[in-house]
Amino acid sequence: MTPRSSSSGPDLDLRPRLVRTTRSSRRGCLPSSAYIRLARGYYWLPDRDAERWQHRHTLSLARAVVAQRTQLAAACLSHASAALVLDLDMFSQEPDVYLAVPSAPRRVHVTLPRIWVPDHGIPVSISDDSVGPSSCRGITLWRRHLTLSSNEVVPVGRVVTTTALRTAYDCAFDEPPHNALAIADSVLRRCCRPNRERPELCQAATARVRQEWAHMLEREPRRRGVAQARAVLGLATPFAESVLESAVRWLVLVLGLPIPQVQHPIDTPEGCWWVDLCWPGQRLVLEVDGRKKYQGSEDLWKEKRRQDGIETQGWTVLRVSYGDMMRPDRLGAKILTRFPPAEVARLRPRQDLAWTGMRLETGLREASLLGRRLPRGAG
Repeated sequence: MTPRSSSSGPDLDLRPRLVRTTRSSRRGCLPSSAYIRLARGYYWLPDRDAERWQHRHTLSLARAVVAQRTQLAAACLSHASAALVLDLDMFSQEPDVYLAVPSAPRRVHVTLPRIWVPDHGIPVSISDDSVGPSSCRGITLWRRHLTLSSNEVVPVGRVVTTTALRTAYDCAFDEPPHNALAIADSVLRRCCRPNRERPELCQAATARVRQEWAHMLEREPRRRGVAQARAVLGLATPFAESVLESAVRWLVLVLGLPIPQVQHPIDTPEGCWWVDLCWPGQRLVLEVDGRKKYQGSEDLWKEKRRQDGIETQGWTVLRVSYGDMMRPDRLGAKILTRFPPAEVARLRPRQDLAWTGMRLETGLREASLLGRRLPRGAG
């Protein structure tokens, strides 16, 4: 579930290679076994040299593109599927597929063919009668009846998606909140172009985005998941610099800790440094270490000097990696030890940011929350 790196480089092509077959071609020559069937008449060719995170990202994008091409022309991609096409940053690597349709669908959800993406090697189709690896999660296609205005949809290549603002809004209702927060943060970064040295420069743009989200919420005050949506959109910030930072911020918020300051400047003898998350009252810093943050020994040496300078000013620095977020219960417990026990005892978890039955020890949820909100028997 390692998210796509924002510094993966301009030459990396994550667009899926798809082949469409017709009824006549299926009578003759079908694509070779290197292709993986996604739907009737649609096949995906994985890149043999890709890493696991690349396979998962490209496969998710392929599922979304195929879903829209195989549905009625009035359908458009929404939620996490739109976020993939719009190249918004998100934490989940294999989200469910979402289509927005203009009327209530007869079938709300469909289970898509299972595909296992191993740690190394080529993805493999899992037959219906096979249990498959435990890491192979079932992906669901959701058809959502959404009332969209003409300025809330946008063409992207050969597909149509909801706009970035509308996409973040819908994700705030139905995606797991850590992923929804990462997407909302990404939209604010794109719309507001923040400058951490002069944060006031993006205040007007941030206010405009929040106002648009507020108008959307006013139109749907009783939509399921509205409490989570208000919390996610209200806590989003343009100053989160990575999806991991967004996910860590979700974790400390869901634990009930005070809202941390983001990109806070700390003066040291060697200059001013900005830290990812901090609580000035506790002199506690959380530094998020992404996959591409350190390219060599020089980067490591600079980071050590930076951390030493911050700690000489009386701050405690706690470093967080992707691996830490794979066990959010342990990471949460580790962070809580840095706060006074009396303060921890008074904490109240933010239920608006927790999915139904959430237990941190079971890990982070990737699937849509819609399955837990539908009435029994809906299909």
